[in-house]
Amino acid sequence: MSLLIQAILTIAIFIIPSFLLLYQYFLFRNGMKFRESLEPLFSEELPSLSILVPIKGERADTLQGLLENLTTVEWDKNKMEVIVVSDDPPEYFEKLIKEISVPQGLRVKIVRREKKVGYKSGALAYAYSLSRGDLIITLDVDARLERDSLVKAFNRLRIHGCDAVTLNWVGYSQRPYSTLAKGIMISTIIADTALLNGRDNSGLRIFPVGCGTMFKREAIESVGPWDPSMIQDDLEIGARLIKSGKRICSSTSPVYVEVPDNLVAFYVQQTRWAMGSIEVLTRRFKEIMSKNISLRQKIDILIFLLQYVPIGLTFLAALGLTFISFFVLNHITDYLRTPILLVWILSLSIYGYNFIKTALGKGYRLVEAMRALGKVSSYTVAISPFILIGLLSGLRKNRKYVVTPKGVKVDTWIQYPILLFGALFLASSIMYLVHGATVTGLWLLYYSMGYLFTVATFKREL
Repeated sequence: MSLLIQAILTIAIFIIPSFLLLYQYFLFRNGMKFRESLEPLFSEELPSLSILVPIKGERADTLQGLLENLTTVEWDKNKMEVIVVSDDPPEYFEKLIKEISVPQGLRVKIVRREKKVGYKSGALAYAYSLSRGDLIITLDVDARLERDSLVKAFNRLRIHGCDAVTLNWVGYSQRPYSTLAKGIMISTIIADTALLNGRDNSGLRIFPVGCGTMFKREAIESVGPWDPSMIQDDLEIGARLIKSGKRICSSTSPVYVEVPDNLVAFYVQQTRWAMGSIEVLTRRFKEIMSKNISLRQKIDILIFLLQYVPIGLTFLAALGLTFISFFVLNHITDYLRTPILLVWILSLSIYGYNFIKTALGKGYRLVEAMRALGKVSSYTVAISPFILIGLLSGLRKNRKYVVTPKGVKVDTWIQYPILLFGALFLASSIMYLVHGATVTGLWLLYYSMGYLFTVATFKREL
């Protein structure tokens, strides 16, 4: 029985997370080799473009900032339209309209959905029904583009015969002092390089991103617009595009996206993404298993959609070890004493080295990079229980969707369960150490620190 428990724990804690980290590093290395053509493009070659922007509860200055930014973007403004769809109450919407000043020369349509079907996916579908462009690009209201971002993205789409192209995510924060924001900005670079450029460069299928994907209108028409019943709009439409044989490419064309800078925003974003990935996996499984997709590509898609599962499995394994230490004292043994532990340490070391190297390359100081790595790692561990709930919620018919609160102060209650789990894992680690189960005790001690450190520090960034 002990051998079976040890095998299960080893797989959940060491093997699966190690494989995912090493696989991501392999893709990251491939992504660093990604190159794209920069052939010149003349303005008369540009087709019409519709920019879809769903909003809810956003400040007027944030939307104003996006509109001002779009006036600086290189594109024939006579061929560009901006469609903003609000899911706000009538009073808030009217207040928003009064505070917005549409820049001269920019065609903007700001409408409110009277009938709210679905969440962001429904808003995008409604915006799409109002659009006329030959190209469609989705942007979050806090997104910002460089002058040549759209032209470079279209060049990639045109030259390589893509049906859609993702822009390169570059994180920014309104509160640059936030150590968490710094950590997520570096993590975003690594994830974007691996999951978009790396997979594209490896001949794998990539999914659109919710903020910053340029689609050919005919590609969307071939599969239908966004499904309002689904939460993860980008993955959902991506599954249908991939099944239909459409090619989605990545690019180095930048889009600046605001990253979470506090615990609550991070928790909301990550649990929603976990929920959405499982939702797409289960509800679009037939599309993912399409005959148009090779076995290698199918395996990669499954790994991509299951990327949050190791976080949930590790949490469950830690709970199992805690249960044994409290209620099955006669079965306490050093379950995690295994040579595979070294592979896990190696994979963490490679990720840490890559994180710090990437941070230094972006101008961070060594201490600053190490603090950012520690903060984002601790917070990821601390929200593990909620990630698990998000994964399970993705299997339910009725799910709740919360917009990520970025750049604002928020109240929270999640520190209490985080503190409870941290205390439980710390107490359990002591039990194992007392009984001579050194490796297991030390691992639980390490794991508990993520929870306790988060509770001790999160208020500095709220």
